[in-house]
Amino acid sequence: MKIKYLLILLCPFKKLAQTCQVYRNYRTKIEACLIINIKCKPDRFPFYFNFYNVTPIAFLFFVSFACSDKNSTSSTAEELAKEVTIYRDFYGIPHINGKTDESMMFGLAYAQAEDHFNRIEQKIIQSIGRLAEVEGESGKPNDIRVKAFEIERLSKEEYQSLEPKFKKLFDGYATGLNYYLNQNPEVKPQLITSFEPWFFLAEHKGNAFGGLGQVRLNDDMIVEYLEDDIKGIGSNAMAVGPGKSKFNKAILVANPHMAYEDPYEFQLTSGEGLNFYGVVRKGSGIFPVLGHNENLGWTWTTNNPDGADAYEIQFNHPKDSSMYKFGEQYLKVETYQDTIKIKTDSGIFDQKVSFRKTIHGPILSESENGKPISIKLASLQKGGMLEQLYRMALSENLESFKDALRLNALYVHNITYADDQGNIMYLYNGIIPKRDTSFNWHLAVDGSLKEAQWQGFHKLEELPQVLNPVDQYVQNCNNRPFETTTQENPEPADFPDYMTYYQRNSNRGRRAKNILDTLDNATINSLQDAIFDRYVEIAIEDIEAIKREVKKIEKLDPERIEKVREPLNMLINWDRFSSSTSVATSIYYIWKFKSFYLQRIKTENPYVVALEQTIEKLTAEKGTWKVAWGDIYRHQRSLKSKQYEVDAEKTSYPIDGGISITGIMFASSGLFEGHLPDIGLKGLNIRAQTGDSYVSVVEFGEEVKAKSITPYGASDHPESAHYNDQSALYAQGKLKPVFFTMEEIQENL
Repeated sequence: MKIKYLLILLCPFKKLAQTCQVYRNYRTKIEACLIINIKCKPDRFPFYFNFYNVTPIAFLFFVSFACSDKNSTSSTAEELAKEVTIYRDFYGIPHINGKTDESMMFGLAYAQAEDHFNRIEQKIIQSIGRLAEVEGESGKPNDIRVKAFEIERLSKEEYQSLEPKFKKLFDGYATGLNYYLNQNPEVKPQLITSFEPWFFLAEHKGNAFGGLGQVRLNDDMIVEYLEDDIKGIGSNAMAVGPGKSKFNKAILVANPHMAYEDPYEFQLTSGEGLNFYGVVRKGSGIFPVLGHNENLGWTWTTNNPDGADAYEIQFNHPKDSSMYKFGEQYLKVETYQDTIKIKTDSGIFDQKVSFRKTIHGPILSESENGKPISIKLASLQKGGMLEQLYRMALSENLESFKDALRLNALYVHNITYADDQGNIMYLYNGIIPKRDTSFNWHLAVDGSLKEAQWQGFHKLEELPQVLNPVDQYVQNCNNRPFETTTQENPEPADFPDYMTYYQRNSNRGRRAKNILDTLDNATINSLQDAIFDRYVEIAIEDIEAIKREVKKIEKLDPERIEKVREPLNMLINWDRFSSSTSVATSIYYIWKFKSFYLQRIKTENPYVVALEQTIEKLTAEKGTWKVAWGDIYRHQRSLKSKQYEVDAEKTSYPIDGGISITGIMFASSGLFEGHLPDIGLKGLNIRAQTGDSYVSVVEFGEEVKAKSITPYGASDHPESAHYNDQSALYAQGKLKPVFFTMEEIQENL
């Protein structure tokens, strides 16, 4: 659809330089007017306008091309800029259409930089080990970890080994960021003035550090061990098969959990065949990690396969203390040194750090008996994450999707899949080493034993999975793979313990199965309701527990129970649906946190004590215990991403969501300072900040239909119309339309 009134710049060539500078200053205002179809007043812009019946992209290209600085940008950047179009839809979501994959990635980088350049740069600074240059001493542990695992060397080596086709994806993205900086001199980076392609491989490799928790190691412990040398996030996923669908089509529900500020939604279309709509975490990753194309889609949820091991090193050579035992031989430990640049009040200070490395990995700690410990991370043994994501996005059917999965380059995450042929699938995915099961892999193993070496990695066919079950659904809400459906699941005995022994079940998984078991004639709208379901799954068990305590106490001290009788009855009679208008909801969540803590410290009658404390807290802070949940807990975007409280001077929305550990599908959490023992330690004026951060429901068939939502909006800039334009919908648990075809995009620019 064409927009009736658009602005076309007419500038004499002799005034081109002056006009182009003005264009750069006012471009954002012009684009905003075009995208949201506002007729701009000519007197807002100091140049001459005519109105024509033309498309907005023609205008943008005319001005952008005319005003490009040919002397300051490389020919490659200029060529890529001419090959890509960035369409912004009604919600400001970018739809990048490139002639080639390289120009497509160039456009993606430019669009992301427009929306959140600071996040991109901050993540890269962290990923390449230069955080201390901007944050000082507090950034040093991060940089030491990055240097210890030689992320720069591994990233550069992987980049050089890439096939030219995939190398161009990184090249295009880096060029797009550099072009953005060139075209926007008012943007002042903290540190990175020129982005290199290997930076983004380093960002992917940083995901491996989540495995350090499995070997009970954190940054502070690493720094402490190296001190002599230094001197100084849950998710929900569902797929419904044709047998449960009203229109006999497979439907996919994506609901990754992260900070509300994090999700970034976009579409990538390339003349080389790709057409994919998906999402990434802002500043992290250069390719969508979940989403859909015309034929199929997938989402993922966090899982926890064992991908990290600790090895106790035996430095027991009779003559050479630098030799360690491995099998029947001794190997010489590798040593290397790197420099951490640290910001101080007097400038940048260079600090040398020395590292040692064995065949297993860097030595980063020691055992209780003083033996050095080497750490091995599975995801650093393999590259290719971007290639796998690209091939998954390019897949046309289940078989080609499985071929992409066989690359086995995604270090963790459950994958839930659906397609236009009616297939649904669940996979407990990960880069999982094959191990000798006679060892206790929970603990550090003897690094001198060859049998303790990994024996390759488990293949796709060896991982827990479910395809087209009789239940006609699959789900994963961070639960074990053996609880995917009610009737058809993988058998635990068929898999080694180390695959899943860190994985626990979740109350959300229990609720999801209850919903899906009873769901028939599923549609996009009914699954929207399912993923925003407000029922608190474990509330009935909690309430039964306090009823048992009350019965016991009433016999000995009836007056004590009478003092809390009214709120107690309200809790007992609650329908157990979380609601912003409900007083019982407020009582339950505060009481739940308090009772959980009191149980841990073995308080007598913890449920009754917790209720007494809840009423006391509400009355002290609010003047009454009869306070609706929406008067305590609200949805509001803040420039301070970790701001605890709601700003009463700014717009906020009541929200029905609640704490995910209770089994509610509409999972939402604030910075519950202290978390335990006390929800609302800083006061009962809490701003929701994390949980159901991105929700999409996609129906596959002859044409793909989809809806989605993010908690805030596409832009990080408060002055943008798309800074907060999805908040009201999100707070109500509603989705917006997804514009996927070019016709849909053009009609909703």
